[in-house]
Amino acid sequence: MGRKTGGRVAGTVNRKTADVIERLAQLGCDPIEGMAVLAMDACNPPELRGRMYAELAQYVAPKRRALDVGAATAPVVQIRLGIPMKAEEAPPVDAV
Repeated sequence: MGRKTGGRVAGTVNRKTADVIERLAQLGCDPIEGMAVLAMDACNPPELRGRMYAELAQYVAPKRRALDVGAATAPVVQIRLGIPMKAEEAPPVDAV
């Protein structure tokens, strides 16, 4: 495989994103601060406040991934169906 040459350095924002950041700065608009104000205002509906808190949480806490519990990690469960035996006819427990 060839090596990547040219292009942006990793972590550099693209031109459109840079333009939006610059425009927001010119307007004195901080979207994070705006969301925080909406989230903390008790006069806003709980749905809006919750959505703003959920949106802000992404910046301070990583999203948790669901754990995949596959057959390889799950405990083995044995189910035996049949006619009950008398105690003397039953096989020893560790014979299973």
